[in-house]
Amino acid sequence: MGRKVIDTEVRVRYAETDAQGVVYYANYFVWFEVARMSYLRAIGYDYATLERDGLGFFIAEASCRYQAPAHFDEELVVRTSVGEVRNRSFVFEYEVYNKESGQLLATGSTVQVFIDERGKPREIPPKLRTVLEEQAL
Repeated sequence: MGRKVIDTEVRVRYAETDAQGVVYYANYFVWFEVARMSYLRAIGYDYATLERDGLGFFIAEASCRYQAPAHFDEELVVRTSVGEVRNRSFVFEYEVYNKESGQLLATGSTVQVFIDERGKPREIPPKLRTVLEEQAL
């Protein structure tokens, strides 16, 4: 089985661009969040359910490398996969493409650290850890 990849489509909104119609850099992190939530839902772990179960995670690190600009009203695809899985954290990796041309616009990653209801780091629940490790293969 290969690494599981989930594609999430977004359309660039006018409010996400600058005066030249180019996407403001920080919006890529918003799209990463949208894609991250889609990925979790796709593997049966929506974030709202995790929170109701007293679990959650925070983003300990986020990075983005920009390859080419995105513009107003373009359709984009954010391709998301699981990278390294550790005891208390795991990595999501992202690639952002122009849907029409297929051009790679950006790559990035986020490191999620699991926490309990008090906000203290904790080990990833065993069942979820197994699922994440299977996705990363």
